[in-house]
Amino acid sequence: MTDKARVRIRIESRSGSETTVQKARGDLYRKGNHTYIRYEEERSELGRTVTLIKLEENQIRIVRQGDVQAEQTFVPGEKRIGFYHTPQGRLELEIDTHELTSEAEQGIGITRWKYDLYASGTHAGTYRIKLLIQEE
Repeated sequence: MTDKARVRIRIESRSGSETTVQKARGDLYRKGNHTYIRYEEERSELGRTVTLIKLEENQIRIVRQGDVQAEQTFVPGEKRIGFYHTPQGRLELEIDTHELTSEAEQGIGITRWKYDLYASGTHAGTYRIKLLIQEE
């Protein structure tokens, strides 16, 4: 059975002393043991992009589709290959996830993770992400 709810999404991304915050409204739905959050990103100079976040036990997968396409998977203690594709070109990413904690119940709540990002083999930074999902 699929439960569906409208949600408010807040994503805080910290790297070094820089913090960015992204807010959106979207849909949360469940299939089996997985929770999905789907939302449209704010329009930017890169165009229209829809993001799907798949929350599993001890794993997060983010898929972006539209004018920007990207895929990243976060699993603590593992390195995963992903990509980021814009009209200007494709960049291969390597994600080395160090931590993943969740205080969320069926997707509602706070999930945090920390990872090192490598773009085309070069260290691009260490990131701390806080994902807050609230029912509307």
